[in-house]
Amino acid sequence: MTMVETDQLVETVQGLKEAARSALANESAEDFEAFERYLNEVDAYVRETQQSIWADDARATLRRLEKGDPLNAQDHDLIRAFLISDAQHYLAHENNYNDWIHELKRLVDDLGKRVNTVGRETIADLRGVLKDAIRLVPDIRNYLDEKRRVEKFEQALGSLDKPSRDMLVRILREQLRSPKR
Repeated sequence: MTMVETDQLVETVQGLKEAARSALANESAEDFEAFERYLNEVDAYVRETQQSIWADDARATLRRLEKGDPLNAQDHDLIRAFLISDAQHYLAHENNYNDWIHELKRLVDDLGKRVNTVGRETIADLRGVLKDAIRLVPDIRNYLDEKRRVEKFEQALGSLDKPSRDMLVRILREQLRSPKR
């Protein structure tokens, strides 16, 4: 990574930290919406930086893919870096999954208890618990989607046929031609 890229990345993450502090201090939906947009922008920037770092190696891998040559361990690492490293590292760093599962079980049990005594005065409680479960399920689903994505990729990488190689060539070329570089 060049010094310019490192400096820009440090500056970008510093801006992200400041945006987080502001959102946390103000605790408003609008501030968190703005922070969420900024997070997505930073994610795109980091993805582009990652692809830039791997660009030279990617060209060599592309040549091997196009020729039908065997891929080495570095080629596999490169393909992983471009296609699933975000998911691999998300899975490695995510430490709330078991808490989410436990909380969902608790909420479902709570719903089961509340439904037996629901009435005009308590139906809003039932809705509140449902709202909490509704908020939680996308995190669980996302975790499991990323896990499945990594598993499917590893299976596919183990048996690359001509159409799969051609598809990888298209994907890698598309990412290398990013307009952000």
